[in-house]
Amino acid sequence: MTTTPRELIFAALVKEVQACRKCDRMADSARVLDHGAGSLRAKALFIGEAPGRLGADATGIPFHGDAAGNNFEDLLASSGINRSEIFVTNTVLCNPKDVKGNNSTPNSTETSNCSGFLRRQIELLKPEIVVTLGAVALEALKLIAPHNLSLRDHVRTKNDWFGRLLIPLYHPGQRAMIHRSLANQRSDYQFVAETLRRLGTQRRPTGATTKADVLALARFILSIKGRVSYFELHKLAYLAEYLHVRKTGTRLTKGYFIRQKDGPYCTDLQLSRLQKAEPALQITKVKGQLFLSFTSGLSGRLFAEHEFGGSARTAAQDAIQRYTYQSESDLKTAVYMTAPMRNILRKEQADKVSMYNAPIDFLAAR
Repeated sequence: MTTTPRELIFAALVKEVQACRKCDRMADSARVLDHGAGSLRAKALFIGEAPGRLGADATGIPFHGDAAGNNFEDLLASSGINRSEIFVTNTVLCNPKDVKGNNSTPNSTETSNCSGFLRRQIELLKPEIVVTLGAVALEALKLIAPHNLSLRDHVRTKNDWFGRLLIPLYHPGQRAMIHRSLANQRSDYQFVAETLRRLGTQRRPTGATTKADVLALARFILSIKGRVSYFELHKLAYLAEYLHVRKTGTRLTKGYFIRQKDGPYCTDLQLSRLQKAEPALQITKVKGQLFLSFTSGLSGRLFAEHEFGGSARTAAQDAIQRYTYQSESDLKTAVYMTAPMRNILRKEQADKVSMYNAPIDFLAAR
């Protein structure tokens, strides 16, 4: 795999961000910028306020893992915007905590310290649309190029800014719902989706929470195994996807898989999203490890939301039969021996860059 100039510039930017120590109160926070932010070819750039303490500060993925992240991913899904085809970042790239360790709003100095990184992301990506999520992000753009927009007066409008379209939206956090209802926010994201479509980017609406095809795969794995560790669920889902691509040349699901330290991770199987999609899911913790099972049988409802048969069923069964009784260490080795993961590792070694949170491209490495 050849590394493009854009990827090399991005890798250098990530290294600078990781080394930055300009803001004292963010010294212990993660620097949230890497491949988990999304596609470097994205037509749309979404800008939030700051990584959340329970979200991106913990997961390394902007707007993922906390309540605001769940709302954001549901709003994207309800409008048909594919997260793998956008880029998501924040005004400041570290979590600003208050004296009690809770989330806090970045101050003007912190925003200014990070504005150069934000500008370089915009100049590197060259998105056709910039979507700000909340008043802080909208205000921060004034440090890059002037505008006279306000969130209250210009929400869900298209505005010329810095050679592209700027669409101000409300932040997807729970507090913003007081000022902008969920129904209105769904319409806001439909507006963004329609704007993308008019730019020639195709989008198909998908269900909120965990995608139906990914949920069907998870249900099928659980129906066969009875109980599965959270670690194993992600790996078996990845292996089923991989085996399906090898056999048919097509994806099994529309799930978004990324490379993490312990192997592939599917964002659609994030625990709170999965629980929201499947109320019958039971989660237990044994010696610090999470296990998933169902509170009741699945007879008569397993395939209610998504047809799951044929080659999809064969791939899932094959993955379960091949890898079920392996230790976690062996299972991790098995996934890293597959072509998509080997390609990522080779690229890391050749270019001396971290591909942590990089999207996994099944079709490019069959």
